Amino acid sequence: MKKYICEGLAEYLSMDRKPWHMPGHKRKNFIKELDEKAGLDVAAFLSCDVTEVSDTDDLHHPEEMILKSQQQLARIYDSYASFYMVNGSTGGILSAIGAVAEYGKEAGKNKIIIARNCHKSVYNGVKLFGLEPIYVEPEYMELEEGYISNIYSGIKAHQIKALVEQHQNVCAVVITSPTYEGVVSDVSGIRKVLKPRGIPFIVDEAHGAHLSFIDGIFQLPLSAVSLGADIVVQSLHKTLPALTQTAVLHINDERFETGIRKYLSIFMSSSPSYPMLCSMEEAVVGSWEIKQRDGYEEYLNILRTYRENISKLKNIKLLEKTNCDETRIVLYGNWSGEMLAERLRELGNIEIEMSGVNYVVLISTYVDEPEDFAHLERTIKLLDEELDKWESVEATFSEEQLYELVGKVAIDNIYVYPPGSYIVAAGEEISKEAVDKIMELKASGKRIVGL
Repeated sequence: MKKYICEGLAEYLSMDRKPWHMPGHKRKNFIKELDEKAGLDVAAFLSCDVTEVSDTDDLHHPEEMILKSQQQLARIYDSYASFYMVNGSTGGILSAIGAVAEYGKEAGKNKIIIARNCHKSVYNGVKLFGLEPIYVEPEYMELEEGYISNIYSGIKAHQIKALVEQHQNVCAVVITSPTYEGVVSDVSGIRKVLKPRGIPFIVDEAHGAHLSFIDGIFQLPLSAVSLGADIVVQSLHKTLPALTQTAVLHINDERFETGIRKYLSIFMSSSPSYPMLCSMEEAVVGSWEIKQRDGYEEYLNILRTYRENISKLKNIKLLEKTNCDETRIVLYGNWSGEMLAERLRELGNIEIEMSGVNYVVLISTYVDEPEDFAHLERTIKLLDEELDKWESVEATFSEEQLYELVGKVAIDNIYVYPPGSYIVAAGEEISKEAVDKIMELKASGKRIVGL
């Protein structure tokens, strides 16, 4: 595999062209504080921040290095076509919904089935394109006896089958898999339900860009790309060593190529960042090379040893399910997730990804070293010992005013970020179950957006 963008950009920079064009920093360091206080070589980073000039390429109309890199991207992921995106998975989700909405419009299809735990970008796309949402609610996952579960399990094929049989004019189905907690839905089964009916299947796999590189290693979940979902959106920065805001979109059905290209040009910046493009190519090609050298297997062996050690703790429990991504570390107990996060920070300077009502989520990737896992293990064991002195608390919250909202229509979206999934969508009637969930989240210390 080649690094077309990285090599092409290096060749351009070697020409030492004088930048009388944007960006305005002219590839000079204008953030000296980062050099002085954080010890970062900002100048080296800014030196490769060029734009679409002669001898480079245009992401919206690629002809040279970007075109070759995207073609290689499709080969690596074994998709019909793949696209780099510089505004995160959000731009990809909006583009995917736009493409299927336009495709379905010709047949008078204006309904879309979306999982209740979808990211807010899905809800925004549904609203933006005037579609009628039909919600599918995941069940809560079963945990060890004595522990309350606030973690959604995956979407089942029979749930989707029931909805498509009940509702006509469905233009697409959208689910999130893996979730923030690493829970995977039955992508293969859902595809089998939708394929004969000609209903497009979109998978928000923002948290699963790494899955294609661990295919065949142990019994880990397969990527929705290899399972044949029609459109798959992945955030590279979440699980691969890429810059924040980098993402890719894959299509497995040529019917949607024109629509995807159209809406990517609408929702994506007309000034794509070359450092981001280099970062994406390096992350994908680098991950492919790591896999060829058995680097992923080595990382997963270290991870499994760590998981085995953590699973023996008394107070802190490790989420271990067959339909979960093992690289996602989810720890739970009978304590507030916010409290667990705070103590991990204080005991070992550990910054987690997110906290739920009674659990925390940590993301591991192949760049984590054995000493990183050792430090994490020591810190969690310290916390586990400390919890012997704490009294268990239930995540309960009493607020009469919230129950007065039951039966009323929400004027705004109500959600916690992360993960950004709506508890109640704007225009939806507020149920008692939704209020119960809001109270649990408030009791755990989470900030509810939209109340």
